[in-house]
Order: sequence, then structure tokens, then C-alpha cells
Amino acid sequence: MRHNGPANQAIVRMIWPTTDDRDPVQTLTMDMLEQVAGIEVLDTVREKLGKSYSPSVSSDMSHVWTGWGTFTAQASVDVADVAATRAALAQTMAELAERPVEADVFARARAPMLERVDNALKGNGGWLSLALRAQSQPDRIARFQALRARLLALTPADVQAAAQRWLAPGKAVTVLVLPQGVPAPPS
Repeated sequence: MRHNGPANQAIVRMIWPTTDDRDPVQTLTMDMLEQVAGIEVLDTVREKLGKSYSPSVSSDMSHVWTGWGTFTAQASVDVADVAATRAALAQTMAELAERPVEADVFARARAPMLERVDNALKGNGGWLSLALRAQSQPDRIARFQALRARLLALTPADVQAAAQRWLAPGKAVTVLVLPQGVPAPPS
């Protein structure tokens, strides 16, 4: 894709197809993979390469479309750094599939998730979210009640298995957003 903005700005986005959010354990595992991958991408792209201040990762699993979801890793970078950033993102995702996440990274990823669960019902927003779906999606209440225990039961091996299943290197669609007139870097 092309943009008409500054000639040195680009975006590298890699998108893997996943699935819907029907399975609560699988959805939670993908959320944990998102958190772990976010830490790893930040470390790889921003800290080691010094290429971006805004790398990010997201897992979006549809509640509406059966079998539809995506896992995305992206970074805004200088045009000269597109190839290196694309390689770093791909390598980071491949490494998540090759070996279990280190214990300290796993703990850093899980801690804010547990905090969100613990704080979810301390305000009206959490209660309203559950009440809003109480009749149309009663399973979401049971899902919330089991969330903390399921999160504590997840292991680094579970996250690795999800990465192996969903983040296969050849399955990613790579989208580059480049300035007009700048040639695309080699694949």
C-alpha cells in the first residue's frame, strides 16, 4: 500500500489467520500469546534493533464469524528499516513456536492480565459488561468466573503450542505501507 505522508515513514504488518473465540481456553491462550509476543517484539524491534517506538501485537478472534480471527504483529519504521523489521518480526514469531517462553517473560505477560481480571468488577463498567450479555450470551458469565483459574493454569508450553499452530511462517500475509515513489524492498 502507498501513502502520501513523509517519505521516510513506513509500516510493516504481518497478519496470520486464526479462528473465532468459541473456545474460552483457546481464546485465553491466544490472549496470552499476544501479551508474550508483545514483550518479545518490543524487545526485538525496539530494544535490539532500535527500529521503532511503536511495535505492537494483537489477537482478534471473532465472536460473530465462525472460524475467523487474526493475529497481527506490526511496527512503524523508517523506510530504510523495512526489510530488517520484517525479518525481525518473522524471526520473533518463529522463535515463539520453536521453544517455550522463558519463565520471567511469561510472568511479565500474565501479571497485567491477572490484574485486569482482579479489577474487572471494581467498577460499574465490568458489571455492566456482564449484565449486558447475561441473557443473550450467558456463557460469558461462566467464562468470566473461570477466567482467573484458567489463566493461572496456562503454561509456557501452551503458548508455544498456540504459536506452532497459528503462527506458521508461510501463513502470514505481510502488508507494507510505503511512501509514494519508494520502491518496495526485496522479500
